[in-house]
Amino acid sequence: MKISRVLWPRGRALKHGDRPAHAWAVNMSPGLATTGADTDPGGILTYSLAGAQYGFGLLWICVLSYPSMVALQLLATRVGAVTGKGLTENMRVHYSRWLFVLAVARFLLANTLNMAADMLAMGEGAQQIFRGPVELFTLAFAAGSLALQWWVPYVRYASVVKWLCVALFCYAGTLLVVDVQWRMAGWRALVPDVTWSEGFIGMLVAVLGTTVSPYLLFSQAEAEVEERTHDAAPRHADRALPREDPDQLRKIRRETQLRTVLSNAAGALILCASAATMHARHLPLNSVGDAAKVIAPVAHGYASQVLGLALIGTALLALPPLAGSAAHAAASSFGWPRGHRRDRRIAVVLLGLMALSAAIAVLLGAWGVDAVKACYWSALTNGMTVTPVLILLVLLSGHPEAVGTMKSHGFVRALSWLAVIATGAALTAHTVLPFL
Repeated sequence: MKISRVLWPRGRALKHGDRPAHAWAVNMSPGLATTGADTDPGGILTYSLAGAQYGFGLLWICVLSYPSMVALQLLATRVGAVTGKGLTENMRVHYSRWLFVLAVARFLLANTLNMAADMLAMGEGAQQIFRGPVELFTLAFAAGSLALQWWVPYVRYASVVKWLCVALFCYAGTLLVVDVQWRMAGWRALVPDVTWSEGFIGMLVAVLGTTVSPYLLFSQAEAEVEERTHDAAPRHADRALPREDPDQLRKIRRETQLRTVLSNAAGALILCASAATMHARHLPLNSVGDAAKVIAPVAHGYASQVLGLALIGTALLALPPLAGSAAHAAASSFGWPRGHRRDRRIAVVLLGLMALSAAIAVLLGAWGVDAVKACYWSALTNGMTVTPVLILLVLLSGHPEAVGTMKSHGFVRALSWLAVIATGAALTAHTVLPFL
């Protein structure tokens, strides 16, 4: 999963004069922390599974999706900057009630399942290190994540947790020590090769879901709003942006481009390493233990522990933006006015979503559902959710009542529509193939 800026709660009432941006959003420059948060356990295990089953066949998604991913995040940023409202608030105002409720409900469902899968993966990662019951580790680390979100500023604990994500470099190391068909990898990176089977199309939708995640768009717009407002009324759509805003938007564009390069590169490395090890040797990948074999050429006997650290670290970095974006979407659905009271309500919603996700994760572990399978189904749900959200976002970015004269550049909108067409085609194929 990808993020740009992160929403997180302080767990206290805002003091008079505090900026909401300081309480709910933090601007993180591209680096190890954002790369780790972008490549959460769902991403690690889904890319590993895709590489193990289909080799380099899905590598092109990591490469060709880059321009559209940047364009979509820029659209979300512009909508938030111009309107002074998040995506959910804008959708509630400018779309019919049933369409708005459907989009938000699908988004909340996808985020909840994503968090549950990440928590289960974190529990199984802890089991690889400490040994013991997965359910207990899942519950303990989920509670620890919530405690960190509640009492510690994200940027503070992310500066420590990010070092667990150094384990991700093992995927790059694996590619240096094993035989890789680089010519085949280069070809598959640029030329799509689609197999019309239920399994392949399902994996295609899942990889799209973990690469083009809806929640990053919601968090991008909400973070922009929180940074630009001081509990004041939103700016009117027809009012010109402040003088410094073009520079701010250029800065955001540069950072978005770099973050997307880092996150897509991480996904590509994981997929290629799995293709060069598991797929090349026709080895199955059905569990976290199997996924550890991808980095065994570098980590050797410590592969399980190294992967466990990566799963724990990336989950701790990814859970706050997942929970925060979902809580903000729910708050906007109810039309709560911005201010201290809204922030407290969002904190309660976030607490409820984290508790619900933890309960689902524990139940999945008790029922014997492996984290690999849970992460795949979570990514598939994200992939089935992303197209409606993208359609609403692109239409909103050109809506005169929403952004006035500050419409996005035509090239950016064209790239965004390309993403809509690609994800829509994959979703349609996934829906139709079982009946053929």
